[in-house]
Amino acid sequence: MSARALTAVAALLVVLGGGACSGDEKPGPASSTSATPAGPLSGPALAVKIDNTAKSHPHIGMADADVVYVEPVEGGLTRLLAVFSSAQPKEVGPVRSARESDLAILGNYGPVAFAYSGASTYTNRLLEKGTQVNLSYAASGQGFRREKSRPAPYNVVGDTQALLARAKGSVRPQDPGFAFGPAPAGGTAATSVTVRWPAAGVSFVWDAKRKEYLLTTDGKPDVDPTGKQHGAATVVVQEVETHPSRNRDVRGSATPVVRLTGTGKVTVLRGGKAWQGTWSRASLTAPTSFSGSAGGTLTMDPSGTVWVLLVAPGQAVAVR
Repeated sequence: MSARALTAVAALLVVLGGGACSGDEKPGPASSTSATPAGPLSGPALAVKIDNTAKSHPHIGMADADVVYVEPVEGGLTRLLAVFSSAQPKEVGPVRSARESDLAILGNYGPVAFAYSGASTYTNRLLEKGTQVNLSYAASGQGFRREKSRPAPYNVVGDTQALLARAKGSVRPQDPGFAFGPAPAGGTAATSVTVRWPAAGVSFVWDAKRKEYLLTTDGKPDVDPTGKQHGAATVVVQEVETHPSRNRDVRGSATPVVRLTGTGKVTVLRGGKAWQGTWSRASLTAPTSFSGSAGGTLTMDPSGTVWVLLVAPGQAVAVR
């Protein structure tokens, strides 16, 4: 059993044993499902920005991620922000450049290590104001290498232990708001979810044998270098306001920025079922709460990766 799986089993036992939090973390709001906010986010964290276009596949190290965010970028495409905490793969990648939205995503994780290949001058100025510890390949190659079998710029690979050492160890994440525990009551049958951006798309289909939603990206199974398809124990479809940044890419296209404070609609899928509800976050450093339409907390499955799909109001989302 992998280190990631062993940690998930331990977290589930803690949850079922009464929802105790580990360390000195304060308990979150009470819920009818006896959940803990700690869950798999139990060790020093490394967040990594990863490309999500065809030339970047297969992704390296993604199976060990505790949380993966799918965020919109220029040209209708997406990029991934993966957070590793319960286990660290030997390497991860391909690493790509940071975006303004990463500040909002990582704001409530605290001073965790954040690895990326570089950023525009505009984005770098914003990153300097964030809570995260910035580890840029462009600023220093320490902790990175170029993979000769992959074309540039899709060939930057990060050494997780070297990157954590460069960050002077990083820290365990603060509470980003996920409550890990048994599934809430109710829910409706939902064996798949598909989301489309203008030039990208992902879908997750429930696999009862693996007890995960298996990932397809742009119409192709999303696999690791061994050929095993990536999966999600929980899929969160989070509806967020999106606006153009003042940042522009080399083609002059504006970078989309997601607004992760305030409130909005959310759908949580786990175990072949879906729950509708609302997310809310008071500030960038505050946890995000996920509440069900009928009340109570929408919990995440601690046995595997949580994938968070950041979608704009009115964006094409199909849950079946």
